[in-house]
Amino acid sequence: MDLAVVTPFPPRLTGIGQYGYHLCQALARFGFFRRVVVVTERAGPTVLSRHGVEECRSWPYGHPALGLRLLGALRRARADAVWVNFGLSMFGPSPAALLSGLMGLTAAALGGPPMTITLHEPGIIGAFQGGEFGVSSAGQAVLRLIVRWVARLGVVAVPLRSQAEGLRRALGGGRVVYIPHGTFDPPEALPEPPAPGVLFFGSIAPYKGLPTLLAAFERLRAANPSAVLEIAGAGHPRFPEYGSALRLLARNAPGVRWSGPVPEAGVRETFGRSTVVVLPYQAALGASSVLYRAAAWGRPVVASELPAIRAAAAEAGLQVNWVPAGDSPALAEALDAVLGRPDLREAQRRHNLQAVGSFSLEAVAAAYGRLLQTAGRQDVQCLVPEWG
Repeated sequence: MDLAVVTPFPPRLTGIGQYGYHLCQALARFGFFRRVVVVTERAGPTVLSRHGVEECRSWPYGHPALGLRLLGALRRARADAVWVNFGLSMFGPSPAALLSGLMGLTAAALGGPPMTITLHEPGIIGAFQGGEFGVSSAGQAVLRLIVRWVARLGVVAVPLRSQAEGLRRALGGGRVVYIPHGTFDPPEALPEPPAPGVLFFGSIAPYKGLPTLLAAFERLRAANPSAVLEIAGAGHPRFPEYGSALRLLARNAPGVRWSGPVPEAGVRETFGRSTVVVLPYQAALGASSVLYRAAAWGRPVVASELPAIRAAAAEAGLQVNWVPAGDSPALAEALDAVLGRPDLREAQRRHNLQAVGSFSLEAVAAAYGRLLQTAGRQDVQCLVPEWG
């Protein structure tokens, strides 16, 4: 059985792209499909045409007619099933690019192989459920239209159980399943660095709360002069200039290291330089892969208390040190408390390493494998295992 996957993909570094990168490898490596064909943007040379994974770099990112290229690539793939690793920015930053991509997917679904679509961004689902995203009434109407459009293409998978329940209610039923995000890495307690390190890892965007983090770190540094803050990540496609502007404003901040984009081969080393990982977000626009990766490598987490992050931590059984979003004094205090208590770090390390073992890449890939192989059935919920 052959699988076609529509996803953002390296070398463009996005959270959804990394998810697709790891899960495509797992689906091929664990033998769920004979071929896995990744249909993605024309962003550069192939990075993974091996181990049963083929790359088809078909559409020009952001082009208003990219849907035709996408449709042609999916038809040439001649797959038995299609998985769409969906994000609002995956086709480009403009509404025209998103519309073109959705039209290409719709044409491919008509008379084509069964399609499964993963919705990562709670902001999309929040159009039905309400939330902290600050979307206008018109924007919510557009997001509801997108979700209903996507749901008509096939099975919808979401990474939080609460999201699955809410979507089923909002859509009046529908084929919606819960498959947790999971971790990309086997659990491993990395040794702590000699100097206290704070790591921010992820795309650089206004909703990520970096000004709050920089203000908090200035307070922390006054009490702990040896502390280092590493900010690692690429610019967000919807906010391409934001990171450069912020870095310019903070260019003289002592102890702050801007690492820029980190290739997958360097992610483990980056986390290894940290003592604690921080998620200072103003809004949570996805089930954070950073939360799972920190837990898998034995790093305690300090995070903004936002519904999506709380739900992800609760459903995975992870311990997190919570602070109010946007509160730099509280963030500084929480970071100082974690850095100053080796016993707390060790207790959270042990707990989270054990908890995250139930959400391995192999387990998540197995759930997707069963779902994708039988996505044409109406009773898809019974094909996906229940997580505790």
